[in-house]
Amino acid sequence: MDEPTAALGVKQRGLVLDLIRRIRDQGISVVLVSHNMPEVLQVADRVEVLRLGERVARLRAADVGVADLVGAMTGALDNSRASTN
Repeated sequence: MDEPTAALGVKQRGLVLDLIRRIRDQGISVVLVSHNMPEVLQVADRVEVLRLGERVARLRAADVGVADLVGAMTGALDNSRASTN
């Protein structure tokens, strides 16, 4: 899903995020492309951060916050922390 909540209101965003959770909970993988880090952290098990077309971080969503994701996106995050499995 590429930015599925970008043009939606609050109620509709909630419905989309609930759908993603239900699909995930059935064991089906969902790839979510988004710049909305709080939403990503609400539904993700793991986050792959790309910068300039290359993966720069693989993070467990439960172990990071928005600041960590932004740090990975901008290059400010220490690479030793950015490779947790």
